[in-house]
Amino acid sequence: MSQNNPVGAKNRIELLDAWRGTAVVVMVFWHLAWDMSLWGVFPQERMFAQPAVGVRYFIVCSFVLLSGVSCRFSRSNARRGGLTLVCAAAITLVTNLVGDPAWFGILHLLGCCMLLYALVGRFWERLPVLPAVIVSLALFLFFHRLCYGIRVQSPWWWMFGFRTREFYSSDYYPLLPWGLLFFTGAALGGWVAASRGAWKEKKAWPPLVWVGQHALWIYMVHQVVLFGGFALVTGRLP
Repeated sequence: MSQNNPVGAKNRIELLDAWRGTAVVVMVFWHLAWDMSLWGVFPQERMFAQPAVGVRYFIVCSFVLLSGVSCRFSRSNARRGGLTLVCAAAITLVTNLVGDPAWFGILHLLGCCMLLYALVGRFWERLPVLPAVIVSLALFLFFHRLCYGIRVQSPWWWMFGFRTREFYSSDYYPLLPWGLLFFTGAALGGWVAASRGAWKEKKAWPPLVWVGQHALWIYMVHQVVLFGGFALVTGRLP
């Protein structure tokens, strides 16, 4: 998600920005539906059933993959990662204040992955694209099945996908398995970089491109607007 102008306006790829923008728009509508369920407009259990779960996976997978791709073109992944983690810390603070803490959500994941890529990116970029994509994607699918079915005794492993039964985070995307999907995107970024001229020639709908270019800031404010709007209209909290 965190697309803080990593390559400069002249070097951006509109199709990737539009894809990110589409994911942002879908995310806003998904959170609108979630907030409606909190206010009892329709049963909340619908948000945990298809097609809502499929929509959520589209949103998250898009953000993680595209963030990985963007790392291949970033001027400073360390700076982007630091800024993203500052925003993530703000979300943790606010969600704790309202009693629904998000300890390791999507921004925590992306910030940590950007910093990790700043350390190992040179090595990762030397790998052949296809084997790197296949291996990282296969590991993502393996750990996705493994981590969500395991509970541990130690409380210190939740960042890596291994939780105690008591652990709770309202938004939770740990390094395993989701960091592996990020590096799948980083591997795909090698293919994008190799054919960058052809990608840049393709144009996309400007409003979606604009949204994709400002994804982080829209993410930071959209729930405040939606949640506050519901509270103002109804005169009560959920």
